[in-house]
Amino acid sequence: MTKKIRLTKARWVILFSLFIIAVALNPGFSATAEAKLRLTLATSPMGGSWYPMAAGLAELFNKEIPEVTVTVEATGGGSTNPKWLASKKVDLALTTLDMFFAAKEGRRPYKEPYDLSAARSIILQHSSPGHWVVLDKSPIKELKDLKGKRIAIGERGAAGNTRALWYLEIAGIDKDDVNLEYIGDDQAAKALADGKIDAFIEFVGVPAPAVLNLATTHRIRFLNLTPDEKMKLKEKWPYMVPTLVKTGTYKNQKADFEGYGVTGCFMALDSVPADIVYKMCKAIDENWEHLYQVHKGFRIWKFAEDIETVSGQPLHDGALKFYKEKGILK
Repeated sequence: MTKKIRLTKARWVILFSLFIIAVALNPGFSATAEAKLRLTLATSPMGGSWYPMAAGLAELFNKEIPEVTVTVEATGGGSTNPKWLASKKVDLALTTLDMFFAAKEGRRPYKEPYDLSAARSIILQHSSPGHWVVLDKSPIKELKDLKGKRIAIGERGAAGNTRALWYLEIAGIDKDDVNLEYIGDDQAAKALADGKIDAFIEFVGVPAPAVLNLATTHRIRFLNLTPDEKMKLKEKWPYMVPTLVKTGTYKNQKADFEGYGVTGCFMALDSVPADIVYKMCKAIDENWEHLYQVHKGFRIWKFAEDIETVSGQPLHDGALKFYKEKGILK
């Protein structure tokens, strides 16, 4: 018969004292016992291309940097993330630079300027080109044909709302000349398939998940800008850059199209420890092939020497160390 061992109060005190001594004498044990640093990464709605990209980054960081736990936060995307950085609701964020600059300056769609002085640059992201999608059988051939039509321009308040109106403006179409629907990409794709709208635009990295899915069940086309429209767009909004989406990117896509979007920047608050951001840069740089498998958009991410000029924000101290170590900056 097994005897039950009873610990007296004195024995508990001795055991606890021995535990404290062990921790003090073993720094490795102490570090392991400490709670991990928890960081939140702001991304996009779940249907957007940023979400799987952010999930891939979080998975990579959690694997390569044992002392942190990065979780992904679905948000409204480009227009929401600057506000969340300003309020310090998140530690890390994927941003689009048109919305970031607009937030700092208090321009549309923001009603007031936001203090983004704590935001720091890490790496330039891909552009999220505008996909103007119509059914292949549609009579709509150019942007000007959208006048009087029912079009979806993203969820209300999303960064894509403003950019979509820029597109319409260069085509000579006023906001009141169209019937706008404020719905996200998945809903818009379904609405187009069901004939409830005539077209939708989504600013998203290539390939766009909602467009990929729609192309498997319906023949679709993309609207290109005319040379005159391209010139007007570049003159008025120079940070709108073209991305060539090659034939065959989507099922039954018969021709290349050029979508215009805004370069983004992966950012962190200056409160995130420098050694952690340095390790994030290392993890990205040493795992490009893995990230390419997560999303093709990572192929356009770049540790660029002009990142501070493009983003308008200084490099994070941890990123600066990495850039100098790699010889990107002196």
